[in-house]
Amino acid sequence: MQKKLIALAVASVLAAPLAAQAGVEVYGQARMSLDFSNNDDTTVGNEDSALAVSSNKSRLGFKGDEDLGGDLKALWQFEQRVDLDTGNWSGGGRDTFVGLGGGFGTVLVGRINTPYKNATQGMDIFISTRGDYNAIMGMVNTAVGASGTTHFNNRFDNSIQYRTPDMSGFKGALAYSVNRGSDNLPMTTTASETDGFSLSGSYMQGPLFLTAAYESLNSATPVTGGFDDAAAWKVGGTFGLGGMTTLGAIWESADLGGTNNDRDAWYLNVAHKMDAITLKAAFTMADEVGGVADTGATQFAVGAAYALSKTTEAYALYSLVSNDSAAKYTVEQVGGVTGKDVSSLSVGINHTFSSK
Repeated sequence: MQKKLIALAVASVLAAPLAAQAGVEVYGQARMSLDFSNNDDTTVGNEDSALAVSSNKSRLGFKGDEDLGGDLKALWQFEQRVDLDTGNWSGGGRDTFVGLGGGFGTVLVGRINTPYKNATQGMDIFISTRGDYNAIMGMVNTAVGASGTTHFNNRFDNSIQYRTPDMSGFKGALAYSVNRGSDNLPMTTTASETDGFSLSGSYMQGPLFLTAAYESLNSATPVTGGFDDAAAWKVGGTFGLGGMTTLGAIWESADLGGTNNDRDAWYLNVAHKMDAITLKAAFTMADEVGGVADTGATQFAVGAAYALSKTTEAYALYSLVSNDSAAKYTVEQVGGVTGKDVSSLSVGINHTFSSK
């Protein structure tokens, strides 16, 4: 009897921490690929092609919730980018927040994907690969005063975000960043003007998905030339045909502020599922910036994914960004050259995991 009591006591001690952490989920994605890329660089001393092993925004996260009673929950999440090719934590902090959720919707505070980014992120059929639509979508020609990174499909630091509940297929989101840089004193007048505003709305019913989003960025020095009051808006949608084929389209208008720094862009895609194989193709086009000749570009990506299980897929893709003579669009991790094409051939594997 005494041994049984001791065993029960030990079991209860071990179970207590597990019960306390029962609401915690450990999750992530391991996304690795072998990429051969070419940027037609003619600079003396520079290579124009490279073979790389890439960790395509692999991530590790922890999240959980606590029932507060009265249809109210406390929510939290910590997610960090991990570079599996080097085994290091990356400097890329991902969605990390604390908040409250209930029948009224969800309120989150922290570093969070903007509603503008979330509105169409799920439509990118080559997301987090060398075929990612962020080569053009959310970007304005880097040869015309841009910083070389995506301008509008980003996260807000120091932000508060509200998401509506699902209302018969309709959802909305609103976010405000009090300061997208440093958020404490001492602060210069210039630094204090880096706030941001983002909103989106979407509707899903059966095979139809529609979305629209708007974002405004107030920044004293977001890009070369000191442009201010950058803004973008977009509309998009997908439609499923017979449960096997999905068509998608997005139109976006983006303006970095200042004079002649606006451009339109279009994105079209198709994905066709055949048992474990999904065939994909996407086309993106950026119009000329501010009417300046030869500042547009196109991107074409084609590939196939094979589902090895519910959580693991292997894939192969080819992506080509074709720049006009004064344009400099490129893909992540590949430096572009003005007027030159950027191509990538990739094979990879993606694995999603969760403790729940």
